[in-house]
Amino acid sequence: MNTNRLDSRFQELQDALSPLMQLVCSITALETAFVTYIDPVLARQQVAVVYGNGEINIVAGTDVPWQDSMCRQLFNDDSWLNDNIAESYPRSVGAKLGMTTFFALPVQHNEQLIGSLCGASKHQQTLSASQLQQLELIATAVSWLIAKWQRLIKLQQRLLFTQQRLKQAYQDRESLKQLAEQDPLTGLLNRRGFADLWQSCTEQDLTDGDIAVIALDFDNFKQLNDNFGHQAGDEALIAIAQILLQSTRDYDFASRLGGDEFVLVLPGCKRLEALQIAERIQQSYTASQHGKYHSISMGVAISSVGAADDLLLLADKALYKAKNSGRGQLVVKTFRP
Repeated sequence: MNTNRLDSRFQELQDALSPLMQLVCSITALETAFVTYIDPVLARQQVAVVYGNGEINIVAGTDVPWQDSMCRQLFNDDSWLNDNIAESYPRSVGAKLGMTTFFALPVQHNEQLIGSLCGASKHQQTLSASQLQQLELIATAVSWLIAKWQRLIKLQQRLLFTQQRLKQAYQDRESLKQLAEQDPLTGLLNRRGFADLWQSCTEQDLTDGDIAVIALDFDNFKQLNDNFGHQAGDEALIAIAQILLQSTRDYDFASRLGGDEFVLVLPGCKRLEALQIAERIQQSYTASQHGKYHSISMGVAISSVGAADDLLLLADKALYKAKNSGRGQLVVKTFRP
């Protein structure tokens, strides 16, 4: 499938989704309704289609980091509706866009989270249980269309990857691959390298059932940079990377996803062993010279049924809970498909 054909297919899906977004606005009386596609591996969220009067500037095709997503905020707080965004999430994207009321419902396909159905308003507004039921039905109707959107995204990524590989056909592929997939500061995998290995876990059944994902980042990393300088921040990042490498087995893999966000994947690892590894990492960092001034928070997701993209979201949710519980906390969650 070529690029023009892909664009045409995306447009067909947008045309099919638009009437459903109009229906959402009609049911809720909110000014804006939109539906998104979520990629847990790349930790990105893309707005598929938007319907509204333009008061809230949400644009179809916008691609945002999952960590900045309003949907992530609600999902991790086990909520679906908030009618005081400025107070609840003052630094959020929603607050910057002027949202007062916002709702988000998960869109699932084959029991996997693939998107969200959302609505927003600049005015404070409550929604009833009856409206929630209607919106849940729309989210179910949307799921099939977003599943097709997901397949097109994967095709688009493969097409782009193929084009890139062709451009590199006469170059030293192995050295270029290593440079492209490695974080230059810490030597760990970057997000691209992590995505490749994670896909192997999900597609090739390398985990024998058990697998654990540990997500971690620093508490108040910006404050560390502000107080001690960026050199100190870089040294702290290198230190935690070395601890992660020392804590891994030959078939584990650690990655710096960006900023102060790290993830460690432990194939074939049961709950107790994963918890021991996480505690050992935290203790090692606390005992280091950097641990005297700040701490790290950790979220651990455990699965006994193999790798799935939702396991990454669960680890992210556990990390979110850990950071909201205070500094240096560790939260463990069990994956139940």
